[in-house]
Amino acid sequence: MTRIEILPPIVIALIVASLIYFVLNFVGPVATLIIGGSAALGYFAWLFTTYKKPADPKAVLPLYLLIVAFELIHMSEESMTDYAGRFGSLFGENFSIFAPMVLLFGGIWVLAGIGLIYKNPVANFIVWFVAIGPGVANGIAHFVFPVLAGTLYFPGLITVIFPFIASILLINRLLAGTRQISISVS
Repeated sequence: MTRIEILPPIVIALIVASLIYFVLNFVGPVATLIIGGSAALGYFAWLFTTYKKPADPKAVLPLYLLIVAFELIHMSEESMTDYAGRFGSLFGENFSIFAPMVLLFGGIWVLAGIGLIYKNPVANFIVWFVAIGPGVANGIAHFVFPVLAGTLYFPGLITVIFPFIASILLINRLLAGTRQISISVS
């Protein structure tokens, strides 16, 4: 492996570690578990799959962009229904960075779509992160939050199902692409 090939895993590992540190220190442990845990899982999924052989943009990009669109709709529901305040009250965490975080992540996710076209390794990591974190982990969390809060509705519950289902499909597609590569190499 050359220096150029080893650079993306090092840079992404540093970004994941920084994200975990930031969320833990500025939001709290529950948000860190969801966001940081998803980033760490996404890192290892990416490292062992699409880092070595980037995802086929034709197979992945349309579904990925659909998830990004669903996530933006979902985060709009969260913003309109005070997700940050309710999350903070439920877990005693300060989620005042929610609005800037939505804008930052939304922009990064859109740019990653462009990176997928060029089979950029960082874009491939972001695809894994979005599918695992905002997609699956966030979907599970949104069905647990109302139970913990003792209510039928928790901000974001209505629209979370769309990125959740699409993310499961995307993960399956990413893994199917990896399996096809392994079969054709053998």
